[in-house]
Amino acid sequence: MTAAPAPLETRVRLAHARITHLMAAAGVRSLHIKGYAMGPGVYAGGRTSSDVDLLVHPADLSPALDALTSHGWRRVADFAEGSVFEHAATLWHDQLGYVDVHRRLPGLGRSPVDAFEALWGERTTTVVAGHAVPVPSLRHQRLVVLVHGARDAGRGRFDVDHLRHTLDTGQWAELRVQSQILGAGAAWSIATGETDVAGVDEREALLLSAVRGDESGIRLLATRWHAARGWRERLHLLVRTVPVNRAHLQMRLGRPPTTADVLREQASRGAALTRWAAGKAVPRVGR
Repeated sequence: MTAAPAPLETRVRLAHARITHLMAAAGVRSLHIKGYAMGPGVYAGGRTSSDVDLLVHPADLSPALDALTSHGWRRVADFAEGSVFEHAATLWHDQLGYVDVHRRLPGLGRSPVDAFEALWGERTTTVVAGHAVPVPSLRHQRLVVLVHGARDAGRGRFDVDHLRHTLDTGQWAELRVQSQILGAGAAWSIATGETDVAGVDEREALLLSAVRGDESGIRLLATRWHAARGWRERLHLLVRTVPVNRAHLQMRLGRPPTTADVLREQASRGAALTRWAAGKAVPRVGR
């Protein structure tokens, strides 16, 4: 008789502990962000988590992924497939479940290295499944939650509202200061709706707002095109956009896509891109 799987929360907590051990053995600098690794009060009571979110120093990315894949995890979505920000890869373990390995946090500064070093410099630990897990300081945990809320209109919006209503005036002001110090002005503005924020990167704000608004397809492509900095970013965008994203297609279908599924999706995408490109090529009267 096959044993029943452990409850999801138990598996996720065990994954936190196991991954911490693997990263330490590999000499990888990493921080557990969000979910069960966060301190009391960061989330509203009863908040659950379905995976581990791991922020890794960009220089340690390869050994981090090697450590995971050599101990039972396999990639199901690479960085280019995960999101429009290409910030995280998703891996799956048959017993312990999912881990998202982040090489940066969208909305938190222009330099992933500088952002990580700032969080790493104030790191602390929390106990998950009996293991000391490295996490950001409490104020940086709150900032990570707020930055995530800038691109998540679901639970992310609720998480930001929770912080706004549970932090006192001084704590909220300190969080705003931290967002400025760590280059998260655009994320703060989008997540909180505050418009009097200095140093907001308008291109970043545009993209965060589009993702938070659940834009998709050609509409999202148009936003990304407008937000891109120069022809190199626009060329990269087209190269990434034209091929079918099999990971996203599988999530939408709820099953592994067949060759016919991929061809049908590719034809639909090609037609939509052609119409969009033709529209951009037509000169506007009176422009």
